[in-house]
Amino acid sequence: MLSTNNSPQEVGTLVVRGLADMVECPAGSLWSRGLGEEAFAQTARWNMPALGEREPVDSAFCRYILANEWIIDIEEFRSHPRRYGDLVVPLWLATSPVAWLVVPLIVGEGLIGFVVLAQPRTTVNLNWEVRDLLKTAARQAASFLAQMHATEALLEARKFDAFNRMSAFVVHDLKNIITQLSLMLKNAQRHH
Repeated sequence: MLSTNNSPQEVGTLVVRGLADMVECPAGSLWSRGLGEEAFAQTARWNMPALGEREPVDSAFCRYILANEWIIDIEEFRSHPRRYGDLVVPLWLATSPVAWLVVPLIVGEGLIGFVVLAQPRTTVNLNWEVRDLLKTAARQAASFLAQMHATEALLEARKFDAFNRMSAFVVHDLKNIITQLSLMLKNAQRHH
């Protein structure tokens, strides 16, 4: 599904749909952060309402999902919070009527985002095989997203490089014009 994308804007939605289809979910959203941002925000969604909430990168929730690499079942957390140890679910997620799973997107040692999936169409037994499947697919999706972010950063750096080169030419031309004008002024004063 990820290899069929036509534009970088569609990649987030494809990640959500790919993970959602594995467990028969009708909706989901991707939470990631932009360059230089210190919080995760909803950057892509599929059949989910838009949320303006932000989750800080260093929040207890983000630290937990990075440290444990665990897929969080929100319903299980609500009924058996002790199974998740010191997990602190953000209020926006805990009060969501449609949220079912939180799937972390981890590349190397870093959390690049997470996907929130809605309740499935049919009852899904969330056993270790399903969790491992989602975890593996999430790792693949995370590496794809990381590659896309690296490509965007490279393009941005190239734009700045091109701008700097153009600026150097403009400054050089301006210096030549200033030199010509100052020489003309000196000659005008001497030969008035």
